[in-house]
This record gives sequence, C-alpha cells and structure tokens, in this order.
Amino acid sequence: MDKEQFIPVIPRVKVYETKLLDKAKFERMIESDTAQEALKVLQETEYANVMGDVKRAEDYEEILSSELTRVYDNLYRICPDTTLIEIMSLRYEYHNIKVLVKGKVAKKDFSNMLINLGSTDTEKLKFAIDNEAYRELDSFKKKSVEESIEDFNANNDPQNIDLIIDKYMFEEMVYLAKKINENFVLKYVKSQIDLANIKTLLRVKKQDKSREFLQSVLIKGGEVSTDMLVLMLNDSAENIASKLSYTRYGAILKEGIESYAKTGSVSLFEKLSDNFIMSLLKGAKIMTSGVEPIIAYIYAKENEIKLIRIIMVGKLNNISAEVIRERLRDSYV
Repeated sequence: MDKEQFIPVIPRVKVYETKLLDKAKFERMIESDTAQEALKVLQETEYANVMGDVKRAEDYEEILSSELTRVYDNLYRICPDTTLIEIMSLRYEYHNIKVLVKGKVAKKDFSNMLINLGSTDTEKLKFAIDNEAYRELDSFKKKSVEESIEDFNANNDPQNIDLIIDKYMFEEMVYLAKKINENFVLKYVKSQIDLANIKTLLRVKKQDKSREFLQSVLIKGGEVSTDMLVLMLNDSAENIASKLSYTRYGAILKEGIESYAKTGSVSLFEKLSDNFIMSLLKGAKIMTSGVEPIIAYIYAKENEIKLIRIIMVGKLNNISAEVIRERLRDSYV
C-alpha cells in the first residue's frame, strides 16, 4: 500500500481526534445523579449532531449506533484506499453473521440486532444465510457460516458459534493486513489474535472441552503459537501466565489470569486486553503521516462508544460511580 495517498487524510483525522471525549467529560457522566443527566453531558459534545429526536436515556443505543455509522461512512468516503477501514469494520460484518446464524438455528428473527456497517451489504448477507445461498459470500464468511451451523447441528452449543465465527473474522483480518503490508497494521491484528486466543484458551478450559476442540477454534496468524496454547489446556491458570510471561502480554496476563483463577471470569482480562491495544495505538498521536493515525482514531472512537455504553448501563441500573469507574477502559485522550 502506498502510504503517501493518506497524507491529505491525516490532517482531517487529527481534527476528528480533537472532538473525542476527554476524561473530564467521562467523569461528569459518571458523577451525574441520573442516566438522564449523563445524557445531557453528551448533548454538549459531537454526539448532539446525531441525537435527533432521542430524548430518553433508555434510548442511548440509537445515539451510539448513529455516531458509529457516521464515523465509518465518513472514513469510507475520504480514504483513497478503503482496505484499512474494512479491517476495522469486519467485526460488525461478523457480528451480523453471528446474529443471523443464531437466528437461523433458533428459528427466530433477530434482525433488530443487525449493524449496517462494513463492505458486505447487510440485506445480501441476510438473504444468503436465510436461504442457504452461501456461495454468494466470500470464502471466509462462507466457511464461518457453514462450519458454525454444522457444529451447532452436531453439538447444540450456541457458544461455539461465536468462537468459530470469530476465527474466520480474524483470518480475514490477517488476509487484508497482508494485502496492506504495513508492519503497524500487522502488529495490531496479531495482538488482537493473540489476546483472543488466550481468552479462548481460558474459556475452553473452564468448559472442560478437549484439545481437539481448542485446536479447531484457535486463530492462526498471531505471534503466540497455537500449538503451545493447546498444550497448556490442562495447566493451572498460574502456569499459563508463567509460560506466557516472555510475551509482550506478560504483565496483563499476570493480573488478568490471577483474577480469572479467583473468579472464573475473564472480564478483567478483557479490560486489560483493551487497554493493551489502546497503549499500542497511542503512539500514533504524534504521527502526521502513514496509516497509524487512521487505525488509532477508529479504535479510539469505538472505545469511546464502549465507555459511554458502560456508563449509561451503570446509570440506568443504579450502579455506584466507583463500580462504573472500575469497569472503564483507558481512553485515547
């Protein structure tokens, strides 16, 4: 990929960065007495442009969905090569595959959960899965649908659907990252794969499933050997952290797996993983060329939306400010 073609785009992305919510805004939302007051804080920000007729705090997802769509539509429009944007939007396409596959096997319509983002038309995707016209899909998506449905028919375990579809999502990410051939993009994707594989190892271990199953759902393309992870399946959580301490993820593994050993939950590990990726991308703040600022901005915006969601859910459920703070990830600003 010719990085020079992004030179005119970067100044615009830097302007977008200035509109990201800072820690003070998040703190005001957390300290709000009610969810409705937290929503009023958003009205002072760029989110006011997509609020439309939304007045109730309970409808905050409409705002977040509109803002995410606006961001991606804009980036698809201004970027001369959209492969980079496709890598970041793949998770929404594969989210839709999960929704449609789960609807198909349950014989229910979950269309209201679809997210209209990415390069694959949502209606085309729905038609292909509903009518078993899988040949209409690219090879990664076709395999993800066929394998997840086949596994469900054999094992009747809906959790496997997520694992199998995620595997193909990351494989497509690797394929696109290699097309771009930028070290930063590859490092970003490899980090996501490694952290996803380690989380999968912990979940499969908790479910007491076989090495064969673990091998089938681990994602190729990361820095950490999948064969090595398979051999760790019967190890204690502490031994897993110790054996992976040499990796770039050593510090977060120690804390995250220690929490998993005590609670049986991967929630802290997921939070630390998000923070790890954020720290990887923060270096792009000082860059004025290349693809790094674009990926960093998209991730920062998605993270911002995630933080707003955590706060709004907390406020709507009368969760204390202290607990909400504990659940928040690091922000980009």
